[in-house]
Order: sequence, then C-alpha cells, then structure tokens
Amino acid sequence: MPECCICYTTDPGYLFPTFVSAMQARLHAPAGIADVMIFSIGDSAQLENAFMRACNAEGIRFLSVSPDHLEGAGAMLARLFLDRIVPPDYAQLLYIDGDTQITGGLAPLLRTEVPPGQFCAASDPMTFSLRGKGRHDRDLANYFASLGLAPERQHNYFNSGVIRINRTGWDEIGRDSWALFQKLRGCSRYPDQDALNLVAMDRRIPMSLAWNFPIFLRNAKLEHAIAPRIIHYMGSPKPWHGQFPPWGPAEYETYLVAARRYPALTPFITRMPLRRKLKYLLQQRYKQMLERAAWGNGRRHSEILHYERCIRHGPAHLVGTSSAD
Repeated sequence: MPECCICYTTDPGYLFPTFVSAMQARLHAPAGIADVMIFSIGDSAQLENAFMRACNAEGIRFLSVSPDHLEGAGAMLARLFLDRIVPPDYAQLLYIDGDTQITGGLAPLLRTEVPPGQFCAASDPMTFSLRGKGRHDRDLANYFASLGLAPERQHNYFNSGVIRINRTGWDEIGRDSWALFQKLRGCSRYPDQDALNLVAMDRRIPMSLAWNFPIFLRNAKLEHAIAPRIIHYMGSPKPWHGQFPPWGPAEYETYLVAARRYPALTPFITRMPLRRKLKYLLQQRYKQMLERAAWGNGRRHSEILHYERCIRHGPAHLVGTSSAD
C-alpha cells in the first residue's frame, strides 16, 4: 500500500469538478506511489451512490464525511482536519483544491521528503504585489500588517490550494488553525488561509508555482517559464462554467468528456445562467488586458521568475520540479 494519499475535500456543489481533478490526479500519479481519495462533506445518499460508482471505475476512493466529524466546519476548512479523516495508513499527504486541473506528472512532488511537522506550499500570488506603489498594493500590505505580519514576513504568505504534507504534526497545525479561525471569524479576508499562515508560516517549505499555478498568470506569459503541472482556477468564473479567457475550449471540454463517460453525474454539474456567462466573458477579456499590462513584464514578472529560480536552482529543501517522473 502506498504511504502517500492525494486528498480532496469537497461538498455537493464542488463534487463534480473535484471528481474531474481527481481523475486527472489518478492519471498522473503512479498507483505504487499514491492513492487518490475524495472526502465529500455532507452529501446525500443519491449523490454518494452516483459518485461512488464513478470513483470506483476510476481507481479513486470515495468517503462520505459528516460535518459533525469536523466540529461543524465545512468543506473549505476540512483540510485542517485531514489527520482526523484520512485513514491512518498514510504518512504523507498531498492536498489539492477541487478547482484545479492536473496537467503533468505528480511523482516528483509525491516523492519529495517533507520533514515531520512541516509542509510544502507555493507563495500566494498576492505576495508579488507587496512592493508595489499602487493603492491595491498598499492596501494589501496594510491588511497583512493588521493580521500582525511584519513586512519581512508578509512575503512568506502562502496559498493553501495545494499543500504537500508530512502527516506527523499536521494534527497540531490543523487544531491550532481551526481555533484561530474561530477567533478571526468575520475579521479576515481569506479566513482559512489566513489562519493557516498565522499559525504555520514558519513550518512551510516553499515550492514551485508549477504545483499551484494561478490561472491568471497565463495572461502574464509565465506559463512556459514555469511549466505548470497543477493549474489552479482561483476566483470566478471556473472552467466548468464555460470557455472564458485565459483558458480555451480544451479545459472546458474536460468536464463535458467526464459527463459523457458518467451520465449519472450530469444532474450534479453546476450551471451558469446565460446572462452571467456573457457578463463574465466581457469581464475576463477586460481582466486579460489589465493582467497582461500589470504582470506581463516589470517588477511583478521579475519577482515571480526570481522566486522560481531560487526554488529550482537553490538549496535542496526548496521544492521545484524534475524531469524524472
């Protein structure tokens, strides 16, 4: 049995896209290295039966989890309870958000040695704006300062959408983050992520954006330099809603292919009204122009490339990518 588990936590609204990402993870992770599991929080018997059959066919383990088992926390916070819900056989964990697509081999990340009490995570794209002089940049720096993060620590703020975890110590990290989340409730912009950063920033090992690539960086023409293997569709719209810049028809088609393969899952696909689609189409084209100008060259672009160089060519404890899968 593999010692590593690729984990997804989701609720009924996100279960279908999570299943598609898990299918891709299973395709890109050798079976001898890791199992793939979906933990569905608060689903119905009908939904559980439909997805259980599809998961079994794809070599994915599906487990239904009661919210009571998570002290009432929802799927967004379930990553804090991984030590509680993941079977004890797995010593190493790779958590992945459901709004992702896996485009390359995961073996290098799965084989990465993570010391007890630590985890790997990529810097949040917000951190590359902190040295800017614009109003948004200053507002972000002031927000981080309001959380108690000194300027030199703000650049270490990580994104929690993909986390490579040594299970030893995650129970303490999750417990302390959950406690802080409850104290911060209503007082923070990114509640679960803020709590994790405030509790465990010093235990984080930086990893390449290849393992957690914000889709908007495609507008900055950074995709070739970073060569992403996990693409994270942060914000709205999502790729299962349709074809919106900066992604093309192939990324939307991925969900249609899964629905055709498993027609019983079609009722669980979240659909978007036509009016909202048209609104998002215009919005995304406008954002594409802004992001190309803001991130396509200059300081932010250079800082991202510097971050990647430090990881890929720096000390061995920094997690980059490898051509060997």
